[in-house]
Amino acid sequence: MKNIGIVCEGPTDYIILKKVIDLITNETNYYVQLQPEPDLTGQYGNGWKGVWKWCCDNADIRKQLMKDITPRLDFLVVQMDGDVSRKEKSAHCSCPSVKCPYKGIRNPLECDIKPEDRDACPVILPCQNHGAPITGYMEHLKGLLSTWLKEPDDTCIVIPCDSTEAWIVAAYDNTAEVEFIKDPWESVIAKRKTYHDIRISGKKKRTRIFEQFAPIVCENWEQVTNLCQSARDFEQSIYTLSHQT
Repeated sequence: MKNIGIVCEGPTDYIILKKVIDLITNETNYYVQLQPEPDLTGQYGNGWKGVWKWCCDNADIRKQLMKDITPRLDFLVVQMDGDVSRKEKSAHCSCPSVKCPYKGIRNPLECDIKPEDRDACPVILPCQNHGAPITGYMEHLKGLLSTWLKEPDDTCIVIPCDSTEAWIVAAYDNTAEVEFIKDPWESVIAKRKTYHDIRISGKKKRTRIFEQFAPIVCENWEQVTNLCQSARDFEQSIYTLSHQT
């Protein structure tokens, strides 16, 4: 059994990640949800910006934090959806092609606060500094997270593309090129009132729904990895880390 800390965008991602990790490692592991905090009232909030803030604020103390938690953490898993690279301009502020007077001066997240600042952002998407999706999204965000974390040798960085929900669609529907579907939650899963006989109540992602999704994702995980490059990458990273510790 491993003791694993998870930093992710939301509680629904946490549900899928920990179930899949147990499958990959073939054991029931102990998990600590570091971000977002379980009640979603923590200082960083949820979503990709919460992951960004957590990584930046805890980079210098992360290794000590892992030691201080009881039981001591063996490794971390940090998740950010690939759609951040696809659609969030502030994630590209440090890219070489971007010419911005605030580059290196202002935290890019500050530019997302006011509509006028967002409108004035010089970033043009898709960014010319990254390769084609899906590899381009993964490499871009892995690079950012590695920079923020500083020493990510004890960390699995996972970038589900377009989001964790793509793995769910792959598990249920066996959809080719599923990682290219934009926002699979709204465009596929929550498009109707039910998804494979599971009732979907509006557009809000609810943990009880994802608790029902998780067993099917695990049951069809080989299918998911066949369809999703991001899932294959995740599996390999978890396998490597779990055998190092």
